[in-house]
Amino acid sequence: MAHLISAQEHRDDEIVASKIASGDFEVQVSPVFVVDGIEYQVVVDGHHSLEAAKVAGVDAEFIIQTVRDNDTIALLDVGQVEDFLAAHMIDGEYRFVETGNYVW
Repeated sequence: MAHLISAQEHRDDEIVASKIASGDFEVQVSPVFVVDGIEYQVVVDGHHSLEAAKVAGVDAEFIIQTVRDNDTIALLDVGQVEDFLAAHMIDGEYRFVETGNYVW
């Protein structure tokens, strides 16, 4: 699997608890793209659901978005990776979801 990365740092504990209570562990991710020979995917929606899955000790359900779901995916389709990454900067720099370490 590609490295899963995110540029959203804030998580609201109440939202995470609500996701756990409702069993909402669905996470929308980008298709795989390559930077400097390394494969990545971006969490584009479902950051709280991903955190809820971690806290609950269950696997998140990853759904790969297409252009039909999110028009910014078209940027990846034409090789504009930097523009895609800029479009998904939320409140922090890109970090590896697994470790929390900065990507770049």
